[in-house]
Amino acid sequence: MIVNKAVKYRKFRKDLVQKSLYWFLHIYFPDYLTYPLAEFHKEILTLVETNTTNLAIAAFRGSGKSTLVSTAGVIWSMIGFKKKRFIVLISNTARQSEILMSNIKAVLESNDILKADLGPFEETAEEWNISSLVFKDYDTKVMAVSVNESVRGIRYKNKRPDLIICDDVETLDSVKTEENREKLITWFDRDIVPLGDEATTLIMVGTIMTEGSLMHTLKTRIELGQLNGVFRKYPIIDGEGVILWKSRWPNEESLSKYKHDKGIVERSWQTEYLLNDWISEDQIIRPDMITLYDEIPFGQYPGSQGFIAVDLAIAKTDSADKTAILGGYMLRENGQERLYLLPNYINKKLNYHEALEAIKSMARGMDSGEGTNIIVEDVGYQRAMVETLLSEGFHNTVSYQTLGQDKRARLETTVHNLETKRILFPKNSDNILVNQLIRFGFERYDDLADAFSMIATKSFQIGIYNGPIMVKSTGLTQFRRRDWADREDDQMFRRMGGNWRRIMG
Repeated sequence: MIVNKAVKYRKFRKDLVQKSLYWFLHIYFPDYLTYPLAEFHKEILTLVETNTTNLAIAAFRGSGKSTLVSTAGVIWSMIGFKKKRFIVLISNTARQSEILMSNIKAVLESNDILKADLGPFEETAEEWNISSLVFKDYDTKVMAVSVNESVRGIRYKNKRPDLIICDDVETLDSVKTEENREKLITWFDRDIVPLGDEATTLIMVGTIMTEGSLMHTLKTRIELGQLNGVFRKYPIIDGEGVILWKSRWPNEESLSKYKHDKGIVERSWQTEYLLNDWISEDQIIRPDMITLYDEIPFGQYPGSQGFIAVDLAIAKTDSADKTAILGGYMLRENGQERLYLLPNYINKKLNYHEALEAIKSMARGMDSGEGTNIIVEDVGYQRAMVETLLSEGFHNTVSYQTLGQDKRARLETTVHNLETKRILFPKNSDNILVNQLIRFGFERYDDLADAFSMIATKSFQIGIYNGPIMVKSTGLTQFRRRDWADREDDQMFRRMGGNWRRIMG
């Protein structure tokens, strides 16, 4: 038996643990193995052993992921065959970083067999502190920092970090708003990724708090082929209803007892254990309402109609809202109209001219060109955008009447078409739109959600036009008007002079 042989023969033991993280853990960390390892634990150990450039592991709280990766994995990466020489541990707060480093230090100081076989672990006196350990015999430095600490350009001698581990850098508070999520992703892209070089391994360990979070972003990048790496997700119960750690929780009763003994509230259970996005009781749009498509089936069905919805926000101050411009095509499939939303939506701060040019550019890029149906909310200065677009030849521009409904009420009117899968979302997208819909009421910005309400209601009112077309000439430009134009649109055209006449389209 391998364990007996390892206990008896020191040389065999040392050779074995340097080659295998699995045996390193069992021989030197037996006190940590309160329960036998599950299959997902073994997979994590194998992934840490490989030379994967980027590894993202989302696992439930209490799964032992930090012990496997940020304690045993760190020491083994230093003394094992990978021979990492500058290891950086990053956590959300300075206190969490201190705990990670304390765990490593405690193991090295108290594990006699580890010290006898692989030591001595001598520290540099001036650097033996809570955030940095230096091991002379291995010429290795281990550093622990928090998200808020500057790590740009750090080196150990002439070495860049060759192993970077981000352990629970996200919290429910840090992912609560789009602004906070974007800030963390920007920090990761600008500060963490450039720390290493071609030989650096970057491991992200945590949970998926919500769509748009850093962990979710890495998952998406890996799945879309934008990032070379491996993503694994380990909820406490998988999609088939199977408990992942059977040796610890053999059945649902034992798991339920654990949940109640620990006092785990439903919000934490959903996000940190089942790894689901949090769904509140009054949530309007749920993840299961979102239907994705790969490609718009042009040519498979007769006719299509282009639509653009615009929610303007002209101010560009830090506190101002963003302009949202959302496009889509409506197709009639087997007698039923379906709206395919486009991935190239706009959601940023624009002045009036920038917004006008962005709308025109998106419309001209669609099959319907200047005949695209452009829907602009009928509020204050936004009316001027309708008139400007009409005067520049975008003759199917109409205003959107809110009829006294607030944003929440307008969003609620879209639920039926979502549940009946008549509105589809692009699979290859950055998920900002979906995130604003699912997390409506929690996000700092909801402009895309407002534009979605407009296109999702008005497009079905307009539909795919097959009937007569109304044409009017002002002497300068011919405008085509569908027979659905409302009274205010009619009054606007009359102010420009001339009368409508009807022709067959």
